Parts: sequence; C-alpha cells; structure tokens
Amino acid sequence: MYSVLINAVLSSSPDYGLLFESLSWPTDSWPGTERVEALTAFIEGLGPLMADSNTTFSEAKKASIKDKIESVIWTQCLPLLSTISAEAGEGMRCRESTAAACRLVSVCVPLCDEAVPGRVALSVLPSLQLSEEEAPGPGRLSVEVASEVMAALIPSLSADEQLTLTTLSSALSCIKTLPDALVSRITVRLLLTLLNCCSGARSGSSLGLILDDLCSWHSTDRTPVATERALLCLTALSDHLLKPHSLSSSSSSSSSSSSCEPCLSVQFWRMVQDGLTHRDSVSRKRALYLLKKCVALSEEEGVDCPLSPSGEDEILFRWASSRSRLLREFWEDYVLVMETLEENQVHVVRPVLNRIDTLIQTTVNDSQSLFHPSWLLCVYQRMFHSENKSLMREGVCHLLELQAQTQFTQCDLFIVGPFMDVLSETSLFQRSLEEKVGDCPELGAKLQVFVATFFSSLPPEHRGCMLLHMIQQLCSKHWCAVPLLFLSQALSRLPPSPLLGLDGLTAVREVLRCTMVTHQVLLRGAAQCFLLNSALSLTDVSAVTLDDVFSFLMDFRSDESLCRGTLPDLREADKLARAILLCVDMERNQLGAEISNTLESILSPLLDTLSRVSTNIYLPLRKSDKSLQLVLRLFQLGGTPSCQHIHSVANQVARAVAMASLATVCGLVEQEVIDMRSDTISVLKSLNDYFYNPAGPLLQDWGRIAANFMRDQWICLSFLIKAVGIVESVEISRVSETLKAALSCSVEALALLPSDLVLPVLTFMETVLPQVSLSQFRSDLAVTLSWELVQGLSTNAHDFWLALKGFVSMAFHHKLLELTDTQAPTLVATLKQLMELSQSKSGVFGVLLQHCCQTWLPTDQGSGDTPCTVFSSVFSHINILTEACVYGPVFRRDQRLIQDVQTYVEQLGEECSANVAVTSDDRDDQLPRTCVLGFLSRLDSSNPQHERLIEEIVMDLLKKDNDISKSKVRYYSNSLQHRVKNRVWQTLLLLLPKLREEFVTTFVNRVFEAGFCSNQASVKYLLEWMMILILIHYPQHMDSFWACFNMDHEKTKTSSCTFLSVLVHFNVIIPNLTDEAVQLRKALDIILQWCFNHNFSVRLYALLALKRVWSLAEARAKEGADGLGGLSTVIKACLNQAEAMQSTGNANKNWMRIQEHFFFGAFHPIRDYSAETIFYTFPSLSELADDEWIPPWKFEKLSYFSDSLSFPLRNTAPDLSQLQPGDWIQQDKGTVNKEDRWAEVQKKITPWRLGIQEQEPELQLVPQQRAARLGKLHGALLVVASLIDKPTNLGGLCRTCEIFGASALVLDSLRHVSDKHFQSLSVSSELWLPLLEVKPMELTDFLQLKKSEGYCIVGVEQTANSQSLKDYKFPEKSLLLLGNEREGIPANLLQMLDVCVEIPQQGVIRSLNVHVSAALLIWEYTRQHLTSEIGCGY
Repeated sequence: MYSVLINAVLSSSPDYGLLFESLSWPTDSWPGTERVEALTAFIEGLGPLMADSNTTFSEAKKASIKDKIESVIWTQCLPLLSTISAEAGEGMRCRESTAAACRLVSVCVPLCDEAVPGRVALSVLPSLQLSEEEAPGPGRLSVEVASEVMAALIPSLSADEQLTLTTLSSALSCIKTLPDALVSRITVRLLLTLLNCCSGARSGSSLGLILDDLCSWHSTDRTPVATERALLCLTALSDHLLKPHSLSSSSSSSSSSSSCEPCLSVQFWRMVQDGLTHRDSVSRKRALYLLKKCVALSEEEGVDCPLSPSGEDEILFRWASSRSRLLREFWEDYVLVMETLEENQVHVVRPVLNRIDTLIQTTVNDSQSLFHPSWLLCVYQRMFHSENKSLMREGVCHLLELQAQTQFTQCDLFIVGPFMDVLSETSLFQRSLEEKVGDCPELGAKLQVFVATFFSSLPPEHRGCMLLHMIQQLCSKHWCAVPLLFLSQALSRLPPSPLLGLDGLTAVREVLRCTMVTHQVLLRGAAQCFLLNSALSLTDVSAVTLDDVFSFLMDFRSDESLCRGTLPDLREADKLARAILLCVDMERNQLGAEISNTLESILSPLLDTLSRVSTNIYLPLRKSDKSLQLVLRLFQLGGTPSCQHIHSVANQVARAVAMASLATVCGLVEQEVIDMRSDTISVLKSLNDYFYNPAGPLLQDWGRIAANFMRDQWICLSFLIKAVGIVESVEISRVSETLKAALSCSVEALALLPSDLVLPVLTFMETVLPQVSLSQFRSDLAVTLSWELVQGLSTNAHDFWLALKGFVSMAFHHKLLELTDTQAPTLVATLKQLMELSQSKSGVFGVLLQHCCQTWLPTDQGSGDTPCTVFSSVFSHINILTEACVYGPVFRRDQRLIQDVQTYVEQLGEECSANVAVTSDDRDDQLPRTCVLGFLSRLDSSNPQHERLIEEIVMDLLKKDNDISKSKVRYYSNSLQHRVKNRVWQTLLLLLPKLREEFVTTFVNRVFEAGFCSNQASVKYLLEWMMILILIHYPQHMDSFWACFNMDHEKTKTSSCTFLSVLVHFNVIIPNLTDEAVQLRKALDIILQWCFNHNFSVRLYALLALKRVWSLAEARAKEGADGLGGLSTVIKACLNQAEAMQSTGNANKNWMRIQEHFFFGAFHPIRDYSAETIFYTFPSLSELADDEWIPPWKFEKLSYFSDSLSFPLRNTAPDLSQLQPGDWIQQDKGTVNKEDRWAEVQKKITPWRLGIQEQEPELQLVPQQRAARLGKLHGALLVVASLIDKPTNLGGLCRTCEIFGASALVLDSLRHVSDKHFQSLSVSSELWLPLLEVKPMELTDFLQLKKSEGYCIVGVEQTANSQSLKDYKFPEKSLLLLGNEREGIPANLLQMLDVCVEIPQQGVIRSLNVHVSAALLIWEYTRQHLTSEIGCGY
C-alpha cells in the first residue's frame, strides 16, 4: 500500500524540493514516528527513479536530490538521534524513534555518494567508546543509538576494507570495556551484521581477527568477566565460526580458514572449560552449546582434529574419525552429566553419577589421549559450585572415592584450588543418618584415604611442593575449625618422609597464628596436635636448624596441644645474669669506665618490660616471666645491694612466693591429696592471725603478680575457715561482725580481681554465707559482680566452668534460695540471664540443676531427711524444675556439627593429646533433664511438701502442652514444639504413679482433651499410654473415656485413632473394671460405628481394635460368661468382611504393618513401664531425632536416681529393645470428600458447540476481523513459540494468547494446528488468533527484523542481570521468546534478548512448565496494558 501511495504522490507532484521541505522537521525537534516513516517511504520511492536511466531526471536534478538526501542525514537524522541519546532511556518512544531514524539512514546512504557512508560512520564510531559513567555530549550519540546507526551503515561499508576493520576493532574494544547490558547489543548489532555482510575471504579474515582477539584477551585476563563476554561473542558468531567444511577449504584460503578454526585453538577450549565451571548459568549454557556444536561438526566432517601433531604442550580436544563412535558416546554422556547438574537436585543428579564413572573409565582406558583429564575436573568443579549442599557433598565424596587418581597427578592446581576451596565448607562433614554420634564423619574418613593415596601416586620430587601448596592454601582464606581439623588429621596420616623445609614450617606457623585463632578450644587443640605430628614426621631435618624447630614449637599452645616443653628454660636466666655481671666486673676493672652507662645500655630493655608488667595486659606472659627470672637471678648472684628499695622488692618477691606455696599446700590438703595431720593443722592455724590483722600494702604496682597474690590469700582463707574456723582471738560476740567484714572484703575482691582469679573468693563466700544474717549483707551486689565476672569468661573454656560452678554454689546457696522474688530481685534477674545463656552454651543449665537438686534433696540424706526450710525454697523456684523437664535446645545444624566433632575428638582419647591438655567445654544437653528426672524419681508422695511439688509441676506441664497446641507456630516433626510436647508427656508418665486419686480426677479430662489435638506420632504413643495407665489404676474414669467418642464427629475425624488405639489394649484395662460384660459390650458398640468411617486410617484402627476386643469376648464366651446374643453373628460377619477388604494391594500392606507395629504388638503398657522405655525405646521407635534419646546409662551415672519397683530403670523384657522403627506412622490428615473436590470445578465451554450455523460467517474472516466482530481488543505482544515442540504446550499457549489478546503466536510449523492433542487444549482458539510460521533456524533473522521494527525482545531466563517479573514494565511493542521445554532458550539466541525476566520462586524446584511461565508473563503484560479496557473472564 505504501509503494502505491508514494508512486502516486511522486507522479503527481514533480516538485520534489517542496516534498522534502514538507516532510522534514526542525533540527532541534523530536518528530513523531509517522513523520519519520513518511520521509523514509518518500526517499525510498525516489531510489528507483534515480537509478532509472529512462527517467526525465537531469543530472543536475539528480545531483540536487542527492544533496537533499545527504542533508537529511546530517540535518535531520543525526540531530534527531542525538536528541534521543540525550533522553538516555529505553522507553517505547525512544525505541520506536531510534528504529525509524536508523531505517531512514539505511535508505538514504545508498542514494548518496560513495564517501558519505564512511564519513557518517567515522562521525558515529567515537560514540561507541563512551565509558559507563560518561554521558553523551552535544552531537554525540549514546552507545545504544550508535550501535543501531552502525548496524544500518554496515551494509554500505562492506566495500571499504579499512573502515570495516576499524568498525570491527571498535566493536571488540566495546566488548571489553562497556557495561554488561551493552555487550550483547554490540555483538548482535555490529559483529553479527558485519559478518553477514562480508563474503568469502573477507569473512574468514574477520572471523580470524575476532577469534584471535578474544583468545588473546582471555589468556591475559582469565577472569569470570572475560570468560562470560568471550563466550557471549563466540556463541553469537557460532554459525559463522563453526560452519561445515571449514577444514576442507581451498588452498588459497587455507591460511585464513585455519586461523579462524576454533577447534584447533587451545585457548578456545580453555574458554569453554572456564565457561562450564562459571558461576553464571547462562555462561555455562553457552559453553556447553559451543562444545556440542564442535562435537557435532567434528563428527559430521569426519576429519581428525588436530590434523597433525601440534607443537603446543597440551591438546584439550581431539577427534579421530576411526574412533568416532567412542568419542560420540563419551561426549553424549558428558553433555548429559553437565546438563543434569544444572538441576541442583540430588534425586535428579544421583542417577547420572554412574555416567561419571563411565567417563572416568573411558579416560583411563584411552591409549590415544583422546580425552583430556581436565574435562573430568570440570564436572567435579561444577558439582563443587552447586547451590545445593547435598549435591556438593556428593561431588566431593565421589572424587574422594576415585580409584584412578593417577589421572589427576598433573592437575595440582585443581587440588590446591577448587578442591581445597570446597573442602573448607563445614556442612560437608555433617553426620549422616547411619552414623552414630562420635563416629568419624564419612567425608573425614574418606579424606584420610584419599590424601594418602594421592601423595603416594605423585612423583617423589613433587610431593614436598604439593604439600607446601596445600598448607599455604590453609592461610589464603578463612577455614573453619571442622574442615581444618579433618584435613590436618589426613595430613598426619601420611607416612614419614622429608617433605617440608623452612617454608613449610613457616606456612604451618601462619595457620596456627592466623587461621586457627578463633576456633573452638578443643578442636583447635586437636588440629594443633595433628599439624604438629605432620610437621615432626614430614620435616626434612637436613633443611632446618634446631632454632627453626624451637621457634616453630613456640606457636603451639602449652594448654592446648603441648603439656610440656614450651615453658621458659630457667637456665637461660642464669646464663644471662652471669654474663651481665661479668660484663660489669670487666668494666669496673677498666680505669675511668662509667659502669652506670654500661648497666643502663644492658638493662634498659629489661627495665622497660618490667615497667609495663602492671599496665600492659597484652604483654606476652613468657616475656614477663623471663624478665622477672632475670631480675631475681641478678639479685641472687650480685650479692647484697646497698639500696633499701631493692631490699623491699626482694621482700615482696619472697612474700609472693610464700603465699603461692601456702595456697598450694591448702589446696592439696583440701583435695585430700596429702593427709591432714595434726601438726600441719596447728601450723596452719597460726596463719589465722595473719589474715585477720591488717597488713601493709603488697606489690601494688606489680599488676598480675599482685592479683595472683590476692587470689592465693583467698585460697588459704577459704581453706582455714573450713578447717579451723575463725581466729581464736576474736570474741564470740564479734564473730558475726568479723565474718560480715570478711564478706565485704570478698565483694571488694570481686571488683578488683580479674575474671579468671575469682573462684577462691566465690568459694569463701559460699562457706561463710550460712554463718551470717543476709539482712545485713549486700547479697545483691555480690551476685551482680560475680555474674558479670562469669559472663566475661564465657569464651574462656579453661576458667569458665570452674567459675560458673563457684558462682552457682554461692549465688544459689540455700539461704539465698529461701528469699522470695521481692526480697532478691537481683537473683531472679540473674536466673533469667543464666537461662538465656544456656540456650546458646551447652552445659550452663546443667550446672545450675545439679546444684539445686543436690541442695533440695541431698544424696547423702534420705528423701525425707531434708530440712523443711531448705526444701520449701523449691516453691519459689519451681520454674527451674519445670523448664528442666522440657529443656533441650534445638541447635542449628552447624552447632550440632561442632558438638558431634568434639565428641569424636574426645573419643580419640590419648591418641589426640588435646584430650589431655584441654578440658572440653562440650557439655551434655540432656544433663538438665536427667538431673530433674532423677530428682523427681526420689520424691516421696507421702511427704506433703513433695506431694505439693509434684502436683504443681504436673499442672505447669499440662499448661505448657496446651499452650503449644493452641499456638499458631508451625508444628512439624522434630521441631522444638514437637520435642517439648514429647518431653512433657514423658515427665507426666514418670510422675503418674506418685499422684493422688483425687488429683488425677482434676486433670484427667485435660489428658483426654489433649488426644483431640494435632500430635506427632511419638506424642500420640505417650498420650495413649498415659490414658491406658489412668484407666488401669483409676477405672472410675471409664465413662469419661467413652464420652470422648460422642464428641462432634468433625472434631474427632482422625483424632479418634488415638482413642481407638487405647481400646487395642483393652485386655489390660478390663480386669480392673467392676462390670466387665457391660464395658465389653460398650466397647464393641463404639468400635463397630467407626469400622465404617469414610477415613481409611480410622477404619484401619477400628478394625484392629475390633479384632482385639472381639478376641476378649470370644474368650469370655468359652469360659461360660454371658454371650452377646445375635450381635455375635453380626460382629463375625463384619470382621470377616472387613478383613477381606484389606486382603489386596496397599490396603493389605497397611493392615499387616499396623498389626506388626510396636505399639500394638510387642509393647505391654504395664510390663514395659520403665525409664528405658519412656526415654529411650519409645523415642527411637517413633522416629524422633537421636539427640532426644536418653539411654539408661545416663540415669545410672546419677547417684540419686531412684531405681524402684514402681518405676524401674531398665526394661525387664527384651522384646521392645530388639525392634526397629516401623513403617506405620499415624497420620492426622483428613481426606477430601470426592463430591466436595468437584463442587467448584469449572465446566469448560467450547465455542464451536454453540452452533455451526452461527460460526460459518465468522470463519470466512481473518482472525483479527473475527475478533473485531466480537469486540475483542489486541495488544502489540508477539509470542514466539518456535522452540516448543510439544502439541499440548502449544495448544494451551494458543488458548492463553487468544484469551489475553496477543497480536500473534509464532510456531515452528502450522501443522501443529491439526494435531488432536493441540486441539484438545486450544478449544478452537486458533480460529481467533493470528498464527505465523518461523522455523528455529530462521529465528535469528526474524528477531533481527523485529528489533529493527522497534520490538523489545523479552526472554524468560535466570541470569545475573535478569529482572523480576513483579518489577518489570513491559514496553507496548514486546516480543516474548519462549524456550524449549528441556533446554530453554538456546545459547546462540540469548544475546538477542533485550531483557531477561525471571519469575520469583519460593520452592525447591527451579523451573515451571513453559506454558505456565508464558501464561504468567502474558497476563502481566495484559495487566499493564489492556486490563482497563477488557472485562473479567471466568
């Protein structure tokens, strides 16, 4: 239509100048797109007239028209493009105007002189060099606009070789420097267009230049960014680079063809391998695409690659036509593995792991070196980079199990690089379900074997260098404690050999100094031991000196890995002191010598050190110790000095040493290491006068030494107050006052002493507290100060636990516990903080529980012998006991891993010397529960105070269970809520025999109500057991139990299984009932009602209960008891019919499983009532996590656990302990009624069923006209589905496009429309929607065409720069490119996309069905552009 109109205008209006003037626009304006297109159509119409020699145009007129056309370029197009660039936007107006202006340039340039395209190009090319921050100035174009202008000019520049090379160089420079978003535009619009316009040798030389430039760039800058951009270019140009028959070119062009042959370039294959292991999924996809294309081309060509032996060191890719089948199978398996690894799901990847074994075996058996081992390393590195930790672990384990390690001996960089990097991931060493606590993790054991095998496979001359690199890698990044421990252990298992020199020892020292400083004490000590063992067995003694070794040893901590050998040598001080004095004597013998100057020069470093002892807390202990030894030795060797000040110093040193000695003696006597003889006591007794009389200041300026002296004083005083009491010289009437003064001094000492020296003070306070009146002592200040000191030691495993025990003994002394909350608010606040600390530090709560339980019920007294006043204090702190009953924090996986590894280290025993040097800070999380359970087991229900305590604890526990049941917190298996409920019912089971009958009556209904709640299996079993025992011991509550079955059936839909399970054990309940026959009949009546419930699980439980209860009825009938009359026949018939219904398929399997389940089989509610069953057997059989199992030996370790007949510790019958967890786990899920499921299903209406006669007129119209007749609106969205090949997806997509008004749907073939699967989902939508056919091979040109028409190409793909669908604003002219169902968008089309959009996801599965993804994007486009104009559908 345009051409006819233009021809009519040109033929009727010969004044072309007037037409130019009327169609042009002012230079500084922005005309509409229609105006630009009109001028384009006009000039395009002039083209044939200018070229036709028969026209009436004179040469002058032609020249005038050429000038006007050239003027359009300089005065219309370029200023307009500059204006568009200044907007710096990607809006619809900018895109459409740019496309129209570039179209005008492409029409004008061929009609101008030959030099014009070059001049225009030279004016545009500088704009391509703009940096990311630089904005285009006046007359300059933005990079986006400049690339479009150059794409329009390139067809006219193909004859100018120099300008073509300049354009090519500029494009390649842009690829390296421009932002990521512009690289694909430059590649597609410039490089691809340029190659399409070149021919023959020019094209080959251009390709060679591009390939050489990219390879050179990658070789000098082997970074992820360079790899990503190089792969983008290579993929976009792959149709040119990897053309068939390129190796068989004519001799005249052989040089150019070989220079651009990627398969022969080692650097090209390095780029591909870097791409396969790239962090960006799109780069991996591009690399795999290039690999597949090269393999397919090599097989198609059938030519060996390389053609002849290469002079290069290595050849990464080979092809031999004689082995083409083997090669094809290898690369098919390789591609399959790499594509599968993109799924990031273990259950998807695991089935293809055997293909990796096949690849390895093929590589090992390859005698012609067709397969380079580096390709296999790419597979492992890809697994190491996986987002899924389980898949990462699979990759590491697979590599560690590898037998053919000789293939990796040349890949040292891989071992010290990616392999060491992934080994630093702590989560890899998690304990598997099959492993027990304390076992060496699977990965740790495999690592030991791998390292030993790997080093043995290396050439001897390479082993030392490899070991050095591995140790240095430990310093290059932060390694957590667990992986470092197991790698150190693996290195320590290497056989002794001279591998490490001074560099190796230096590297190990760096690990000790830097990497390990923040690690847990025990794990750090163990790793030090392993590294020390490695160093001693692997050091080349001929390459290091003794000084090197001693310097190396000084970095091992004596309190963690070395118990002896790191303390300073006293002989050093002796030698140095003698040397100094000899030097002074020699100076004295010289006439006129200034001895003071000599001493000052020698001793100034020593004096400087001593002056900083009391002020510099970071002064190394070894340095201060050596300095003091030297001073003392100088005094000893130097005779009697004349200065009284030195007398004073020597005096103070003697006093400090004496006090330290006395403290040691007192400690040994108190610990009964030495006997307390009467003469020793009499001597020590005389010390009391010293402590209770004021003494002069001592060592006030000596810092740490003074603190130690004060600590030693409190040790002696604490011992004396216990052993001999207060000094005899104090009057009896003033004893209390003296003790209060001593306590006041102890509070001052708490404020003065460092945190790690306060334990003797706390011990003294604990001893004295019972002897004073608390009303006159500031206990709150003492508790506050001591708690602050203990908190300050929380990271110091050496001192924390002793200080904590001392604090608990003092702060929670029974005299303080007797105070009420109002009397001791500080103690209450401290208790709260202590509970908070226990959640993050194992063992804290256990220390408190042990002390409190021992205080309230001492083990050396009977349960009823505790003074009433002491035991009564428990009621002020009953929350401690309640919390202990349910205590057990759910640790994160990383915390649990640390504890498991610490347990493993402890079980190594003396094999790891850290166990000797370090007191582990790992504490049993179950200790608080075992303590409180032992405490509760000793309570005597005949004691009124004990009885009151039991009942209060029971009510508190029931409230906790009820609060959890009513909370909205997610309640899943092994969650904290599940564990707490389980602990509640375990404790209630333990206390049940101690409860009064009247008290049971008050809470029995709460027990039954708990049965209606949603409970996990382990809780249900305990709850059901509780109900059974209540009905056994208190049968009067049987009517309340029957009433549970009369509750609202909606409420009891599946919870009725709980009550039916109780009836399965009716045989142990009925002997205690007074009216057995009536109760038996009642049970049968109720069970029969539930046998025909619609829920399968309920029917199964009811059937089992009916079978067990009916067996009781039959036994009674045989004994001559009253029969059931006609009901007997009915029950037998029902039972037979019900069992027959369970005889096949899954029903039969479930029927067998539930009968064999431990709760309904081996378990007996009375016989198996024991601590072992409740706390160990039941949790293990009901799939609770193993850290919830409390083995009996933990109770046996408690000296105060009451193992009585009413509550035995161990089970007498072994039946339960021999079982394994069963498959049948009770479910509490309701089923949806079939009718309800279909109640709101929409009935679909197919348009053609409305009547053929009504449609006939419409079918004669094109789709747009048909839609218009119905008032349908269409947007400008174009949906391209040429890559989709499943008719069902295409049919559904066609229907979606029609519903939401897409402008057209592009298919790879219109034959899909006649497919019955297509039609079943399209429901005639193809009649109302324009369909286009574009083959996949034609997509590149089709997308280029649509780009030039102003379309924005949108793809659904997850990339580093993709935008979220919820944030993306669709341009009106949008083209949606959909990928293949399996492979997505091919790598060679990704760079054609203007934007990648990704759909936000929450789940594990990474991808949606292509039709679903398309529907989401189409709807979002419709919502943004058409929703205001269309109605709602249903």
